[in-house]
Amino acid sequence: MGLNAVDADTIEDLHGWFDGKGNKVKYPELADEEFLDNHQFLWDKKYLEKYLEDKEDVYLFGLSGNIFEMRDLFNKVYFLDVLDEVILERLKKDDRENPMGKTEYQQKVVLDYARKIKDKALKLGIKMIDGTKWAKEIAKLVCESNG
Repeated sequence: MGLNAVDADTIEDLHGWFDGKGNKVKYPELADEEFLDNHQFLWDKKYLEKYLEDKEDVYLFGLSGNIFEMRDLFNKVYFLDVLDEVILERLKKDDRENPMGKTEYQQKVVLDYARKIKDKALKLGIKMIDGTKWAKEIAKLVCESNG
């Protein structure tokens, strides 16, 4: 299909972990309850605007604590709906570069957050797509929806 699909985690300056005062902090690889309950993973909207300026079409995949504040930067927004078991399976993959999700508490935080974000997406009327489908199937659904 030749889509320009990008994992937001690979856009280095787009994201980071922030404390309650808005200070960017380093993510400890085995972040514990103390860290995760007092920090948020956020995207930099100004950076994303700049990143998107010279892109004709881009399909950005990712999630952040302020994801819904980014909606106005895109023509269409979708939510990839994935079962908890699949999320856990993907978090445990050895080839994941993102360190979040390695401990049981991190996994709990991810699942709780995924449910919270899904609920908000539903309330906002964001189209749900089965995120357990193969990438080509998801791309086809998105392209058909844009057609």
